[in-house]
Amino acid sequence: MHQKPYAAYSAEEFALDDLFVRWVKHPDDEEVVAYWEQWLRNNPACAETVDTARILVETGSRPMLPSLTTDEISTVWGRIRESLETMEDVRPLQPDVRAVVGWWYFFRTVAATLGLILLVGWALWMQYGPEQSVQVVRTNTGQTRRVRLPDNSTVTLHPNSVVRFARCWNDESPRAVWLQGEADFAVVHRPDTSSSRLFRVHTADLTIEAVGTTFRVRQRPKGTRVALRSGQVNLLISQQQSIRLQPGDSVEVAGGSIQALP
Repeated sequence: MHQKPYAAYSAEEFALDDLFVRWVKHPDDEEVVAYWEQWLRNNPACAETVDTARILVETGSRPMLPSLTTDEISTVWGRIRESLETMEDVRPLQPDVRAVVGWWYFFRTVAATLGLILLVGWALWMQYGPEQSVQVVRTNTGQTRRVRLPDNSTVTLHPNSVVRFARCWNDESPRAVWLQGEADFAVVHRPDTSSSRLFRVHTADLTIEAVGTTFRVRQRPKGTRVALRSGQVNLLISQQQSIRLQPGDSVEVAGGSIQALP
């Protein structure tokens, strides 16, 4: 398995990582389970972050409330009417009065039910709506796309490439994207340069941390190439210390090792 710098990940980044999600969703995958158990033994300080990420994945994986069919809706309303007709405080009344009171109870129940449905719908929208979901952008052969990220940084995606990122970035969420393929990045500089607020690009081989920077990343099965044009980036490779590149530097990372390119 690829050795990513998971020790630097936030809970949100774990929750968007394919290998981590597989561990949470498929506890019967012995190879994946063994990998993460060993990783946690080597990184006990990350246990709390991992627990938080697990909750995020499990919460996001819960299915939406099932919708009722027309027959099921008719059955529910029929049961409500029957219950109203047999209520102790309604049954002793005269038929015409009982009908009025019954319908009052009926509409009150309907209003309460609709209120509950709207409340649940609002909660689901806030948690799973478009502003909280992940956006995936793909390019085909011969196609190039320019994508503006939530912080106004841009990605120019080259042919046969994929980039994933959360639609909404805020003070609690990381500025992070996941890349498969090749892309050019133009990162907007932010005053806060603490590690948790740096812009990150994740590939199968490494994580790239950047401030106000322009650089190219080319991720392929045999390795990942990074070429820095301006600014500065840190490369996080497995458990190694970060490696800082200077403008004009170009390197290739493969199998946990790094090689300078001309």
